Amino acid sequence: MKNTIPISVKKECCRLKREGLTPRQIYDTYYTKEIDNPCTHDAFRRRLLEWEGRIFPDDTTLECGTYEGFIAHDATVQVSNTGQIIQAWIKQKAEDFDAEDLVAALRENVEHYQYVSQHDETADRMLEIPLFDMHWGISFLDDYGPILDDILDRIHSRHWDHIIIPFGQDFFHNDSLVNATTSNGTAIDKVDMVRAVKEGRQFITAIIDAALTNANTVRVIYTPGNHDRSVTWMFMQVLLERYGSDIVDDSMEYRKVFTYGKNSIMVTHGDSKQATAKNLAHIFAVSYPEEFAQATVREVHAGHLHHEKTGDIYGVMIRRLSTGVAVDDWSNRQDYIGTNRRFMVFEWDQRGLRSIHYAYK
Repeated sequence: MKNTIPISVKKECCRLKREGLTPRQIYDTYYTKEIDNPCTHDAFRRRLLEWEGRIFPDDTTLECGTYEGFIAHDATVQVSNTGQIIQAWIKQKAEDFDAEDLVAALRENVEHYQYVSQHDETADRMLEIPLFDMHWGISFLDDYGPILDDILDRIHSRHWDHIIIPFGQDFFHNDSLVNATTSNGTAIDKVDMVRAVKEGRQFITAIIDAALTNANTVRVIYTPGNHDRSVTWMFMQVLLERYGSDIVDDSMEYRKVFTYGKNSIMVTHGDSKQATAKNLAHIFAVSYPEEFAQATVREVHAGHLHHEKTGDIYGVMIRRLSTGVAVDDWSNRQDYIGTNRRFMVFEWDQRGLRSIHYAYK
Protein backbone atom coordinates (compact mmCIF):
# COMPACT_ATOMS: atom_id res chain seq x y z
CA MET A 1 0.00 0.00 0.00
CA LYS A 2 1.32 3.44 -0.93
CA ASN A 3 2.48 5.48 2.06
CA THR A 4 1.14 8.92 2.83
CA ILE A 5 4.15 11.27 3.01
CA PRO A 6 3.44 14.43 5.00
CA ILE A 7 4.34 17.76 3.41
CA SER A 8 6.52 18.47 6.45
CA VAL A 9 8.73 15.48 5.53
CA LYS A 10 8.92 16.56 1.89
CA LYS A 11 9.95 20.08 2.93
CA GLU A 12 12.60 18.79 5.33
CA CYS A 13 14.12 16.54 2.67
CA CYS A 14 14.39 19.55 0.34
CA ARG A 15 15.98 21.65 3.11
CA LEU A 16 18.58 18.97 3.83
CA LYS A 17 19.38 18.78 0.12
CA ARG A 18 19.92 22.54 0.02
CA GLU A 19 22.31 22.22 2.97
CA GLY A 20 24.48 19.88 0.92
CA LEU A 21 23.40 16.36 1.97
CA THR A 22 23.25 13.80 -0.79
CA PRO A 23 20.01 11.91 -1.57
CA ARG A 24 21.61 8.78 -0.07
CA GLN A 25 22.44 10.59 3.17
CA ILE A 26 18.96 12.07 3.41
CA TYR A 27 17.45 8.69 2.71
CA ASP A 28 19.54 6.81 5.28
CA THR A 29 19.65 9.34 8.12
CA TYR A 30 16.20 10.96 7.89
CA TYR A 31 13.68 9.61 5.40
CA THR A 32 13.74 5.95 6.45
CA LYS A 33 13.31 6.96 10.09
CA GLU A 34 10.24 9.15 9.40
CA ILE A 35 8.35 6.90 7.01
CA ASP A 36 7.13 3.39 7.75
CA ASN A 37 7.84 0.92 4.96
CA PRO A 38 9.79 3.48 2.90
CA CYS A 39 10.25 3.14 -0.84
CA THR A 40 13.58 2.16 -2.35
CA HIS A 41 16.46 4.64 -2.58
CA ASP A 42 16.05 4.94 -6.35
CA ALA A 43 12.35 5.76 -5.98
CA PHE A 44 13.20 8.29 -3.24
CA ARG A 45 15.68 10.06 -5.52
CA ARG A 46 13.00 10.51 -8.18
CA ARG A 47 10.53 11.81 -5.60
CA LEU A 48 13.09 14.22 -4.14
CA LEU A 49 13.75 15.64 -7.60
CA GLU A 50 10.02 16.24 -8.07
CA TRP A 51 9.65 17.83 -4.60
CA GLU A 52 12.48 20.27 -5.27
CA GLY A 53 10.51 21.69 -8.17
CA ARG A 54 7.45 22.35 -6.01
CA ILE A 55 6.36 25.34 -3.95
CA PHE A 56 4.99 24.25 -0.57
CA PRO A 57 2.95 26.35 1.87
CA ASP A 58 4.71 27.65 4.96
CA ASP A 59 4.26 25.93 8.31
CA THR A 60 1.67 28.41 9.56
CA THR A 61 -0.51 27.89 6.51
CA LEU A 62 -0.21 24.12 6.84
CA GLU A 63 -1.15 24.23 10.50
CA CYS A 64 -4.18 26.43 9.89
CA GLY A 65 -5.36 24.43 6.89
CA THR A 66 -5.06 20.93 8.33
CA TYR A 67 -7.81 19.34 10.41
CA GLU A 68 -7.03 17.53 13.64
CA GLY A 69 -6.39 13.85 13.01
CA PHE A 70 -5.39 14.42 9.39
CA ILE A 71 -2.04 14.63 7.61
CA ALA A 72 -1.29 17.28 4.99
CA HIS A 73 0.31 15.19 2.24
CA ASP A 74 0.09 17.53 -0.75
CA ALA A 75 -0.86 21.05 -1.68
CA THR A 76 -1.70 23.19 -4.68
CA VAL A 77 -0.65 26.82 -4.41
CA GLN A 78 -1.32 29.99 -6.35
CA VAL A 79 1.64 32.40 -6.39
CA SER A 80 2.04 36.01 -7.43
CA ASN A 81 4.56 37.38 -9.95
CA THR A 82 6.95 37.97 -7.06
CA GLY A 83 6.69 34.37 -5.86
CA GLN A 84 4.39 35.09 -2.91
CA ILE A 85 1.75 32.46 -2.11
CA ILE A 86 -1.73 33.92 -2.66
CA GLN A 87 -3.82 30.83 -1.95
CA ALA A 88 -3.13 27.26 -0.92
CA TRP A 89 -5.34 24.16 -1.23
CA ILE A 90 -4.21 21.60 1.32
CA LYS A 91 -4.78 17.93 0.45
CA GLN A 92 -5.33 15.89 3.58
CA LYS A 93 -5.66 12.28 4.56
CA ALA A 94 -6.65 10.68 7.84
CA GLU A 95 -3.79 9.57 10.00
CA ASP A 96 -2.89 5.91 9.85
CA PHE A 97 -5.13 3.65 11.86
CA ASP A 98 -3.62 2.51 15.17
CA ALA A 99 -5.09 -0.79 16.37
CA GLU A 100 -3.57 -0.35 19.82
CA ASP A 101 -5.45 2.91 20.31
CA LEU A 102 -8.69 1.15 19.41
CA VAL A 103 -8.03 -1.70 21.85
CA ALA A 104 -7.23 0.82 24.59
CA ALA A 105 -10.44 2.71 23.91
CA LEU A 106 -12.49 -0.49 24.10
CA ARG A 107 -10.93 -1.32 27.46
CA GLU A 108 -11.81 2.02 28.96
CA ASN A 109 -14.72 2.24 31.35
CA VAL A 110 -17.46 3.91 29.34
CA GLU A 111 -20.26 5.74 31.06
CA HIS A 112 -23.52 3.85 30.59
CA TYR A 113 -26.17 5.49 28.42
CA GLN A 114 -28.93 6.93 30.56
CA TYR A 115 -32.13 5.58 29.05
CA VAL A 116 -35.17 7.85 29.28
CA SER A 117 -38.44 6.19 28.34
CA GLN A 118 -40.34 7.91 25.53
CA HIS A 119 -43.42 5.79 26.14
CA ASP A 120 -46.11 8.02 27.58
CA GLU A 121 -49.67 6.79 27.58
CA THR A 122 -50.89 10.31 28.35
CA ALA A 123 -49.10 11.98 25.43
CA ASP A 124 -51.23 13.40 22.64
CA ARG A 125 -51.69 11.00 19.73
CA MET A 126 -53.74 10.96 16.56
CA LEU A 127 -55.20 7.80 15.07
CA GLU A 128 -55.74 7.75 11.31
CA ILE A 129 -58.12 5.05 10.02
CA PRO A 130 -58.13 5.22 6.20
CA LEU A 131 -60.92 2.99 4.87
CA PHE A 132 -59.79 2.81 1.25
CA ASP A 133 -61.05 0.33 -1.35
CA MET A 134 -63.45 -1.62 0.83
CA HIS A 135 -65.72 -2.40 -2.16
CA TRP A 136 -68.75 -3.39 -0.12
CA GLY A 137 -70.70 -5.84 -2.27
CA ILE A 138 -67.60 -7.86 -3.07
CA SER A 139 -66.95 -8.28 0.66
CA PHE A 140 -69.53 -8.17 3.44
CA LEU A 141 -69.62 -8.06 7.23
CA ASP A 142 -68.87 -11.78 7.38
CA ASP A 143 -65.52 -10.92 5.76
CA TYR A 144 -64.88 -7.63 7.52
CA GLY A 145 -65.93 -8.62 11.05
CA PRO A 146 -62.37 -9.48 12.24
CA ILE A 147 -61.06 -6.26 10.67
CA LEU A 148 -63.73 -4.23 12.48
CA ASP A 149 -62.75 -5.89 15.76
CA ASP A 150 -59.07 -5.02 15.16
CA ILE A 151 -59.91 -1.38 14.48
CA LEU A 152 -62.22 -1.11 17.50
CA ASP A 153 -59.52 -2.66 19.70
CA ARG A 154 -57.10 0.02 18.51
CA ILE A 155 -59.62 2.82 19.16
CA HIS A 156 -60.32 1.54 22.68
CA SER A 157 -56.61 1.01 23.49
CA ARG A 158 -56.24 4.58 24.85
CA HIS A 159 -57.78 8.03 24.78
CA TRP A 160 -56.82 9.82 21.57
CA ASP A 161 -56.32 13.51 21.00
CA HIS A 162 -57.75 13.19 17.51
CA ILE A 163 -59.15 10.44 15.28
CA ILE A 164 -59.27 11.05 11.55
CA ILE A 165 -61.21 8.71 9.22
CA PRO A 166 -60.46 9.25 5.52
CA PHE A 167 -63.50 7.74 3.86
CA GLY A 168 -64.98 7.04 0.43
CA GLN A 169 -62.47 5.87 -2.15
CA ASP A 170 -64.47 2.92 -3.52
CA PHE A 171 -66.32 2.20 -0.30
CA PHE A 172 -68.92 0.46 -2.50
CA HIS A 173 -68.18 -1.72 -5.50
CA ASN A 174 -71.01 -0.48 -7.77
CA ASP A 175 -72.24 3.06 -8.38
CA SER A 176 -75.81 1.94 -8.89
CA LEU A 177 -78.38 -0.13 -7.03
CA VAL A 178 -79.54 -1.56 -10.38
CA ASN A 179 -76.72 -1.53 -12.93
CA ALA A 180 -73.37 -3.27 -12.47
CA THR A 181 -71.16 -0.31 -13.39
CA THR A 182 -68.53 1.98 -11.93
CA SER A 183 -68.84 5.77 -11.81
CA ASN A 184 -67.37 5.94 -15.32
CA GLY A 185 -69.88 3.42 -16.68
CA THR A 186 -67.43 0.51 -16.85
CA ALA A 187 -69.26 -2.82 -16.66
CA ILE A 188 -68.24 -4.90 -13.62
CA ASP A 189 -69.64 -7.75 -11.55
CA LYS A 190 -73.17 -7.15 -10.24
CA VAL A 191 -73.37 -7.28 -6.46
CA ASP A 192 -76.08 -7.08 -3.80
CA MET A 193 -75.94 -3.32 -3.21
CA VAL A 194 -78.86 -3.25 -0.75
CA ARG A 195 -76.98 -5.60 1.57
CA ALA A 196 -73.77 -3.70 0.90
CA VAL A 197 -75.30 -0.37 1.99
CA LYS A 198 -76.83 -1.84 5.15
CA GLU A 199 -73.71 -3.66 6.29
CA GLY A 200 -71.38 -0.86 5.21
CA ARG A 201 -73.40 1.54 7.38
CA GLN A 202 -73.19 -0.86 10.33
CA PHE A 203 -69.40 -1.05 9.89
CA ILE A 204 -68.63 2.66 9.61
CA THR A 205 -71.04 3.82 12.33
CA ALA A 206 -69.51 1.35 14.78
CA ILE A 207 -66.11 2.96 14.13
CA ILE A 208 -67.36 6.55 14.35
CA ASP A 209 -69.35 5.89 17.55
CA ALA A 210 -66.31 4.27 19.21
CA ALA A 211 -64.11 7.16 18.08
CA LEU A 212 -66.47 9.74 19.58
CA THR A 213 -66.19 8.11 23.00
CA ASN A 214 -62.39 7.74 22.88
CA ALA A 215 -61.09 10.96 21.31
CA ASN A 216 -61.17 14.69 21.93
CA THR A 217 -62.07 15.36 18.29
CA VAL A 218 -63.18 13.15 15.40
CA ARG A 219 -63.26 13.96 11.70
CA VAL A 220 -64.63 11.86 8.82
CA ILE A 221 -63.19 13.09 5.51
CA TYR A 222 -64.73 12.05 2.20
CA THR A 223 -62.71 11.77 -1.01
CA PRO A 224 -64.23 10.20 -4.15
CA GLY A 225 -63.10 6.96 -5.75
CA ASN A 226 -63.62 5.72 -9.29
CA HIS A 227 -66.22 3.02 -8.52
CA ASP A 228 -68.85 4.73 -6.39
CA ARG A 229 -68.83 8.52 -6.52
CA SER A 230 -72.60 8.97 -6.59
CA VAL A 231 -73.65 6.21 -4.19
CA THR A 232 -71.01 6.98 -1.57
CA TRP A 233 -71.66 10.73 -1.68
CA MET A 234 -75.37 10.03 -1.00
CA PHE A 235 -74.29 7.63 1.75
CA MET A 236 -72.27 10.51 3.21
CA GLN A 237 -75.50 12.50 3.56
CA VAL A 238 -76.77 9.84 5.95
CA LEU A 239 -73.60 10.21 8.03
CA LEU A 240 -73.83 14.01 7.81
CA GLU A 241 -77.40 13.93 9.11
CA ARG A 242 -76.41 11.63 11.97
CA TYR A 243 -73.16 13.25 13.10
CA GLY A 244 -73.21 16.83 11.77
CA SER A 245 -70.80 18.94 9.70
CA ASP A 246 -68.36 19.41 12.59
CA ILE A 247 -67.52 15.73 12.21
CA VAL A 248 -68.39 14.84 8.61
CA ASP A 249 -66.75 16.54 5.61
CA ASP A 250 -68.80 15.54 2.55
CA SER A 251 -67.27 17.96 0.01
CA MET A 252 -66.37 16.44 -3.35
CA GLU A 253 -62.73 17.55 -3.63
CA TYR A 254 -60.52 14.79 -5.02
CA ARG A 255 -57.64 15.76 -2.76
CA LYS A 256 -57.81 16.76 0.88
CA VAL A 257 -55.24 17.43 3.56
CA PHE A 258 -55.17 17.22 7.33
CA THR A 259 -52.45 18.30 9.72
CA TYR A 260 -51.38 17.26 13.19
CA GLY A 261 -48.46 18.99 14.84
CA LYS A 262 -45.61 18.99 12.33
CA ASN A 263 -47.35 16.36 10.15
CA SER A 264 -49.25 17.08 6.96
CA ILE A 265 -51.06 14.22 5.19
CA MET A 266 -52.80 14.52 1.84
CA VAL A 267 -55.38 11.87 0.89
CA THR A 268 -56.57 11.07 -2.61
CA HIS A 269 -57.76 7.99 -4.43
CA GLY A 270 -54.95 8.14 -6.97
CA ASP A 271 -56.80 6.70 -9.96
CA SER A 272 -55.85 9.36 -12.52
CA LYS A 273 -53.14 8.79 -15.10
CA GLN A 274 -51.15 11.64 -13.52
CA ALA A 275 -51.14 10.03 -10.08
CA THR A 276 -47.60 8.69 -10.19
CA ALA A 277 -45.56 8.84 -7.00
CA LYS A 278 -43.46 11.75 -8.27
CA ASN A 279 -46.47 13.68 -9.51
CA LEU A 280 -48.40 13.17 -6.27
CA ALA A 281 -45.59 14.85 -4.34
CA HIS A 282 -45.74 17.85 -6.70
CA ILE A 283 -49.56 17.91 -6.67
CA PHE A 284 -49.49 17.99 -2.87
CA ALA A 285 -47.12 20.98 -2.86
CA VAL A 286 -49.22 22.91 -5.40
CA SER A 287 -52.64 22.03 -3.99
CA TYR A 288 -51.78 22.79 -0.36
CA PRO A 289 -48.71 25.06 -0.35
CA GLU A 290 -49.23 26.40 3.18
CA GLU A 291 -49.72 22.99 4.80
CA PHE A 292 -46.84 21.60 2.74
CA ALA A 293 -44.46 24.42 3.71
CA GLN A 294 -45.22 24.40 7.42
CA ALA A 295 -44.83 20.64 7.88
CA THR A 296 -41.64 18.72 8.58
CA VAL A 297 -43.33 15.37 7.89
CA ARG A 298 -45.26 15.11 4.63
CA GLU A 299 -47.16 12.07 3.39
CA VAL A 300 -49.61 11.24 0.62
CA HIS A 301 -52.02 8.37 1.29
CA ALA A 302 -53.68 6.94 -1.81
CA GLY A 303 -55.56 3.79 -2.68
CA HIS A 304 -56.81 2.32 -5.97
CA LEU A 305 -54.03 -0.23 -6.56
CA HIS A 306 -55.22 -2.59 -3.79
CA HIS A 307 -51.67 -3.35 -2.66
CA GLU A 308 -49.17 -1.68 -0.40
CA LYS A 309 -46.42 0.39 -1.98
CA THR A 310 -44.22 3.06 -0.39
CA GLY A 311 -41.77 5.53 -1.87
CA ASP A 312 -39.85 8.56 -0.59
CA ILE A 313 -39.97 11.33 -3.21
CA TYR A 314 -37.58 14.09 -2.09
CA GLY A 315 -38.86 13.98 1.47
CA VAL A 316 -42.53 13.31 0.68
CA MET A 317 -43.61 9.79 1.64
CA ILE A 318 -46.01 8.39 -0.95
CA ARG A 319 -48.02 5.46 0.37
CA ARG A 320 -50.35 3.30 -1.66
CA LEU A 321 -52.48 1.58 0.96
CA SER A 322 -53.42 -2.07 1.01
CA THR A 323 -56.99 -3.33 1.30
CA GLY A 324 -58.75 -6.29 2.85
CA VAL A 325 -61.30 -6.69 0.06
CA ALA A 326 -61.79 -10.10 -1.53
CA VAL A 327 -60.70 -10.68 -5.13
CA ASP A 328 -63.68 -10.35 -7.46
CA ASP A 329 -64.08 -12.30 -10.69
CA TRP A 330 -62.89 -9.43 -12.91
CA SER A 331 -59.72 -8.89 -10.84
CA ASN A 332 -59.06 -12.62 -10.83
CA ARG A 333 -59.30 -12.77 -14.63
CA GLN A 334 -56.86 -9.86 -14.89
CA ASP A 335 -54.44 -11.57 -12.44
CA TYR A 336 -54.88 -8.74 -9.92
CA ILE A 337 -54.86 -11.21 -7.06
CA GLY A 338 -52.62 -9.39 -4.57
CA THR A 339 -51.21 -10.94 -1.41
CA ASN A 340 -51.81 -9.16 1.90
CA ARG A 341 -55.52 -8.75 2.58
CA ARG A 342 -55.37 -6.09 5.26
CA PHE A 343 -56.07 -2.47 6.10
CA MET A 344 -53.56 0.00 7.52
CA VAL A 345 -54.11 2.16 10.61
CA PHE A 346 -51.61 4.94 11.40
CA GLU A 347 -50.67 6.28 14.83
CA TRP A 348 -49.16 9.78 14.93
CA ASP A 349 -47.75 12.09 17.55
CA GLN A 350 -46.97 15.79 17.12
CA ARG A 351 -43.53 15.04 15.63
CA GLY A 352 -44.26 12.23 13.18
CA LEU A 353 -45.53 8.75 12.47
CA ARG A 354 -45.11 6.47 15.49
CA SER A 355 -46.41 3.17 14.15
CA ILE A 356 -48.49 1.43 11.49
CA HIS A 357 -51.00 -1.16 12.65
CA TYR A 358 -52.52 -3.75 10.34
CA ALA A 359 -56.11 -4.96 10.56
CA TYR A 360 -56.47 -8.44 9.07
CA LYS A 361 -59.39 -10.55 7.95
